[in-house]
Amino acid sequence: MPKPVHDMVEKMLADKSFYPDKSKDDRESAAWGIAYKQYNKRKKRNTKSYWIIDGKLIRTALDVKVHQAKSADKYGNFRLADNIDRNIRFAYNDDEDEDQNWHAQSGEYWIDDYGNAHYADGDIGDVGHEELAEQEILGRLGFDPYDLDDDSYQTHTSYTAGHLLDSLYGEPVLDDYYKYLIDNGLTKEDYDIESYLRYLRHKNRSAEEDHEEYNRQTESLIAGLKDPRNHAIFNFGWIRVVKRGSTVDLELEKLNQKTLKNISSAIGEITGYEENPDRLRFNIEVFKPRHISLNDITLKDIESGAVQSKYLQGIREMLPPQVAEEYYRNFFGTVGHPYYKGRQGD
Repeated sequence: MPKPVHDMVEKMLADKSFYPDKSKDDRESAAWGIAYKQYNKRKKRNTKSYWIIDGKLIRTALDVKVHQAKSADKYGNFRLADNIDRNIRFAYNDDEDEDQNWHAQSGEYWIDDYGNAHYADGDIGDVGHEELAEQEILGRLGFDPYDLDDDSYQTHTSYTAGHLLDSLYGEPVLDDYYKYLIDNGLTKEDYDIESYLRYLRHKNRSAEEDHEEYNRQTESLIAGLKDPRNHAIFNFGWIRVVKRGSTVDLELEKLNQKTLKNISSAIGEITGYEENPDRLRFNIEVFKPRHISLNDITLKDIESGAVQSKYLQGIREMLPPQVAEEYYRNFFGTVGHPYYKGRQGD
């Protein structure tokens, strides 16, 4: 049996208030049922998906490219194999024939809503995009492992936070939380990480806060734990970054002056201030107001705002001109953009 389950059962059975009227066998049966339910709930949330190609585990975009090159070579498609090889070398290696100071690094990051870059490459470190976003959500909900007498340096997600809660079952540090459960018509055995997070928000709410709005924000944050990456993009205004050599892929909700400023501000941190930023090429995926991908964008396009005109062009290709114009004006708050010159009514 899993150790977390065994430990949880022992704590429940050692607690004299745990179903005191039941027989020994019934108490054990109830404890095992609760423990496995909690364990399976945590385990399901920790599921991580990968690519499986020809029975092999593929974790990164580079792995996919290398696998494609090897497969092409194996089946005699040498031209394709050589093309993929050249693309990999161009993106990941130094260019000895041109700028000797050019060094293309790779990595994954978040750009937060203040323009700061945070390393989030789970293939190299312990924390990827999803985990970092999850930590931010937990922090905004008020979760602090040190409040639970956790003296470890582990970085918590909702999965590991749930296990920490399991390990403290019946401990005095959770007495106020158990009282909160009972006051809300539940029992001590109904504990889980979501109700604990609601308890934290309830405890930390100031008298000045609007009750309905506060609860709405609480439930939005808790729901965000099911898809933390998208929650960070659509609710925090964060920008997801995947950098592979000189190619930088960005995912963001809205393309406006603030996001462009944040991208420009974070480039130095992302390149380690060692690369020539003019050599970078950005692929930008914008989700709202219309889902459009912009490719081969330069840093100059971003800093000058020219990328906004390219975004408008993408909208105009999807919608009638007058509707596209209205989208652009409502979204960017810009009237008389240079892109409109000579284009009205075309």
